[in-house]
Amino acid sequence: MDFNLSPEQQRWRDSARAFTEKHIKPEVVRRDRLPTAAERIPWDWIREADKHGLRTLGVPKKFGGGGVDILTMCLVGEELAVGDLGFAVIMDQCWKMAHLFSEAMNAEQQERFIPKFVADPEATTAIAITEPGAGSDHQGYYDAPDIDFKTTAVREGDHYIINGTKRYVSNGCMAKLYFVVARTDTRQSLREGGSIFIVPSDTPGFRVGFFHEKSSQRLATNGTFHFENCRVPAANMLQGEGLLGRLRSEYMWGSKAEAAATALGVGRAAYEYALDYAKQRKQGGKRIVEQQAVAMMLATMAMKLDAARLQIWKAATLAERKHPDARPLGLLAKVNASETAFECCKLAGEVLGGASIMYEHPVEKYLRDASSFLHSDGTNQLCLLRAAQGIAGLGDSALYGF
Repeated sequence: MDFNLSPEQQRWRDSARAFTEKHIKPEVVRRDRLPTAAERIPWDWIREADKHGLRTLGVPKKFGGGGVDILTMCLVGEELAVGDLGFAVIMDQCWKMAHLFSEAMNAEQQERFIPKFVADPEATTAIAITEPGAGSDHQGYYDAPDIDFKTTAVREGDHYIINGTKRYVSNGCMAKLYFVVARTDTRQSLREGGSIFIVPSDTPGFRVGFFHEKSSQRLATNGTFHFENCRVPAANMLQGEGLLGRLRSEYMWGSKAEAAATALGVGRAAYEYALDYAKQRKQGGKRIVEQQAVAMMLATMAMKLDAARLQIWKAATLAERKHPDARPLGLLAKVNASETAFECCKLAGEVLGGASIMYEHPVEKYLRDASSFLHSDGTNQLCLLRAAQGIAGLGDSALYGF
């Protein structure tokens, strides 16, 4: 068992850390307080990240991307999230869809979509699943024909006509390329009657709705958008009709570990800020880092962060090997990391005391950001139920996909 990172992994981690220190940290608090979602989108950071290879980190090397492994994505995701969770999520959505680029697309689709994505320094991707009536349940825990999942795709010659509404989608309304889940057979469960389509944002019938204003991940967008008789070529379907279950079970093995890593970054940011503050602040005749109550809180944070990170690294390593245990472990890692991050942000607030709610300190932002991953990427309750199915050998591996 070797916990040393490879030279390439160290290089990517150090590059992401340097990017965060130079571009994100000096500006993030000001940008977080901009009033509207549209003006908060960090297009300049996205372009700069592209120069460093971060935007295309998961794209295969033969197409000009980084082609890195899942653990490297986790390392980079944590570093970016130390600067800002929203920006890390923007990048991570691109990396998640890069798994579909490399494994699920056929050769013709790869040649048609990947070079264009790589060439555009502002291009991001999104997966359009969540709807007004279907949230975490679409991840497979409840999967019956009556699921309230309304988006449909009907074959018409060599096209499919897509109709429906998507809500709360990460990178929604700002992405250039969408992977859209629609029902091609409403008589079946979503797993057996759902399909995935590649839909560029300029496709006729794709209509942008609005950005959701929110208190967390404020630099990332969550959008609502609509498909109104949207004509998508049949050649844009991933692998075939009714294969959502197969796509979920065979691809994106590292999705939960990658999400967990970004959540962990927020907790680490809070810990590092609280530790630095405690070294400077004096009360009772000495620095508060020397006060037992504060010291115990800092040690608790360090302990929990390290444990969560090791779990993420294990989940990522198993996912790279496509080991069956990677599915439930990834779900548990996401739950553990998000709850650890939230607790560390709360403890950081205790270390700062009354100062923690003041805008002159970023701790209130860290707590807002950490709260999002208690429910984002599947609620923690649902993730625990799905992990329990895997541990018990119940259900089907298709339940553990994205």
